[in-house]
Amino acid sequence: MGPLVVPVIDPFVRSLAETVCVPEKYAVEVPEDLDPAEIVSLIFPYMTAYQMLHRTARVHSGETVLVHGAAGRVGTAALELGAVARVRLFGTCSAPDMAAVERRGAVAIDYRNEDFLARMRELTGGEGVDVALDGIGGKVALRSFRALRKGNWITGDPGGRLVTMGAYNTLAQGRKSTRAWLEWWPAMAATWVWGTLSPNRSVSGYRVQILRIPHQDWFAEDFQALLELLRDGRIHPVVAERLPFSEARRAHEMLEGSAAKGKLVLVP
Repeated sequence: MGPLVVPVIDPFVRSLAETVCVPEKYAVEVPEDLDPAEIVSLIFPYMTAYQMLHRTARVHSGETVLVHGAAGRVGTAALELGAVARVRLFGTCSAPDMAAVERRGAVAIDYRNEDFLARMRELTGGEGVDVALDGIGGKVALRSFRALRKGNWITGDPGGRLVTMGAYNTLAQGRKSTRAWLEWWPAMAATWVWGTLSPNRSVSGYRVQILRIPHQDWFAEDFQALLELLRDGRIHPVVAERLPFSEARRAHEMLEGSAAKGKLVLVP
């Protein structure tokens, strides 16, 4: 059997099948000696985190990075990849997850009981962070923008960069919650206006669906980079359960529980 071939351009394959037909340009060969379940676990959370850090924010060693939802799957990947990139990490999470976030080298901030904006200013000596990764949006994104380092356009000192992705809190209230969206959109609009008017700080949005069309080559390159990090033991995707295809229904039922601890992988 030849090397496993994984489609990396579009991770949102909306089907359950033993084989999937994709155009050759959407696939990348991977070594046989790597765990297929761990490889599958890279595709969405690690690819998203990697591209937010390196393609959108363009982080540099020594910079400060704030990660919202740091105990989630994308957040955890961002902490691991941030540590590889040698940046100083801060992560918002709930109190029970603080120890796990700190084990990954980040300063944990209890978002329920602490004001993350005030903590950012305190922890950075009033400077703010170089990069904020925000998958929550709305009012949180607006405050994340305020947490960015201001920089100085006269001296050419660049300010901070906010990267937004998704609307976690809004979607948690239901996709059809009019009230939630009415709160989310004005705050996001204000955030983008601030980013446009600011001479140094910037706001960028990350969406796989948009990037995969003009930048298909990025996905192949970035996936190979992730495979090398996996091979070297520098990242550790967590597989919560490996289930046979016959238990697909059970896997869906487990999404509210075990999935929070890692990937649920269906094995042919």
